[in-house]
Amino acid sequence: MNRVRLKYGSNMILAIVILLGILIFGNLVLAQKPIKWDLTKSKQYTLSDKTKQVLKNLKTDVTVYAFFKNDSAKTRVQNLLDEYTGLSKRIKVQFIDPDKNPSLAQKFGITDYDTTLFLNSKDDSKRQIVNSYDIFTQSQETGQTVFNGEQQFTQAIINVTEVSKTNAYIIQGHNEVNSTSSLTTFKTALQGEGYNVNDLNIGQSGGIPKDAGLIIIANPQMDYNDQEMNAILDYLKKGGKAFIMMGAENGPLTEKSINNLLSNWNVKIDNDIVVDPSRNYFMDALSPVPQYGYHGITDKLESANLASVAPSSRSITYKESNSSSTSIQSILTTSDKAWGETNFNSKQATFDNNDIKGPLTLGVTISDSKTGMKVVVLGNDLMATDKVIGLEGNRDLLMNSANWLANKTTQISISPKSLDYATLFMTGKQADYMFIVTVIVIPLVIWIIGGVVFFRRRAL
Repeated sequence: MNRVRLKYGSNMILAIVILLGILIFGNLVLAQKPIKWDLTKSKQYTLSDKTKQVLKNLKTDVTVYAFFKNDSAKTRVQNLLDEYTGLSKRIKVQFIDPDKNPSLAQKFGITDYDTTLFLNSKDDSKRQIVNSYDIFTQSQETGQTVFNGEQQFTQAIINVTEVSKTNAYIIQGHNEVNSTSSLTTFKTALQGEGYNVNDLNIGQSGGIPKDAGLIIIANPQMDYNDQEMNAILDYLKKGGKAFIMMGAENGPLTEKSINNLLSNWNVKIDNDIVVDPSRNYFMDALSPVPQYGYHGITDKLESANLASVAPSSRSITYKESNSSSTSIQSILTTSDKAWGETNFNSKQATFDNNDIKGPLTLGVTISDSKTGMKVVVLGNDLMATDKVIGLEGNRDLLMNSANWLANKTTQISISPKSLDYATLFMTGKQADYMFIVTVIVIPLVIWIIGGVVFFRRRAL
């Protein structure tokens, strides 16, 4: 009997020892490389594709000095930077208490708490400071604090490691969308992706600068003169890159020079305003939600199910190129229920024989493999303005377009999102279904059930 007890006791002790050994070994392994699961629907605690690509393609070490006291802000930033260091050995992070180490803070000119400094380890003149107010902002919709850490940190890493920045010029002087008052968010986004952004008056500068890597034309209301048009055409024929956006918010299309330019590639911006009763934003038929074509600009937007919103759009018509080196591709289209309304004075848009039947094209790319020329043409410019760029995937569509034009293919992806309250996006048709179900069907079902119960009790 004692032998049996001894045998079972020994087996139990051995099992406990083996279990403890497995637990200790597992903890040691996990301590070296911890496993994390992000169970949030929007993957708020997972680095975006954009950040992952930037970290994967780093060629230079980046040193990060985070000047924080021991508080909740430090914890949040530290958790985020742990994700960066976990994906790239080139990111070196050091947290510093400015009260305990004031000399280092003074050395780098840091005067505020909760400041993060990014340095190129090979050239410390390439540096960028991210302040507390850059990463902790207030939502205009909810009034709650929004965490923009990943956006700011990834942009800082791009800026300090960029070998040479692309010069982007926003054309002004012909009543284009004002870059100072309406395109500030777009300009900031470009700068964060490694672009130098400046305004350009072609007439005053005597043409397109030789260092121009990209020109942006946002809905001019006045025609360019012959000298200006020749300068743009010459720039493109020599392999230039152009982002052209022409919307319908100002009424009929009176500016002719852009279509004269695009006629060189059989592309035309139509004199209409797009109406799409099937795919639109919050039941506004004049705010189409376009479908994506198969293209590097839109592929990741499609896979992420990230829609774009294009209010007051014009349609674009084009013919296939006869040149073997020139390619024209559609990247944005409407539903087949859409049409291009040509009567801008109509109080109620209805399709007639003068209108352009859908499906309509809202965006195309033009490229020439011989010269390297690239052009993106959108029948919309409001997408780039401060009030609309934040809707759904608009910012990503614009930035992917710019990066495709500038041959920054590794930066074509989905940008980091702010940690804010999620919003529900529905097309017009989905909103109609929601209205019918919640306002009509459900109350009607409840009323019928109540009526049945009432009459059954009355019959008892």
